[in-house]
Amino acid sequence: MLFPANFLTQSTERLILRRFVDLDLERFVAYRQDPQVARFQGWSMLSDNKGQSFITEMQTAEIGIPGEWFQIAIAQKQSNLLIGDIGIQVYTEDLTTVEIGFTLNRQEQGKGYAREAVSTLLHALFKIGSINKIVAITDSRNDSSICLLKRLGMRLSNSVEVEFKSESCIEKTFELEQKDWLLSSIKSDER
Repeated sequence: MLFPANFLTQSTERLILRRFVDLDLERFVAYRQDPQVARFQGWSMLSDNKGQSFITEMQTAEIGIPGEWFQIAIAQKQSNLLIGDIGIQVYTEDLTTVEIGFTLNRQEQGKGYAREAVSTLLHALFKIGSINKIVAITDSRNDSSICLLKRLGMRLSNSVEVEFKSESCIEKTFELEQKDWLLSSIKSDER
């Protein structure tokens, strides 16, 4: 299930969700090498070479191939400078479900950028029409991500103890169904 050609670029008041560009390399590698940013992420530290290979791959990758992650660059609208990224993956066992994950440069956290970017992405995903559910999985110690997911209307659906990066932790799975997103959007418009 490939996404429509016009899926990217998405923009908000302050941000652009777009494909990666070569000029993103330095900023991308910098936050991907920050141990505090990487702590709750499924990826490990990234070298310049691997970062460049990753960016090159994302520039031409098809969006929405089931079972394959696609990373969307989050950039500031005025400067077009990279501040983070959002990963999306269509589930192979259920083509109507997409898992998301997001990362922001530590210096850009706490400014509402994650909420703005993820909310815009949720809207774009549900607008496709064939996506019925969006899932996000986070470590129970990642309080800011949990708060964001709840503010976006996602509901806790599962908690399981796992080993992650050689540590025991509780993984929390949050879900948002299209009907609930539409209902919350209507209520927001009425305010």
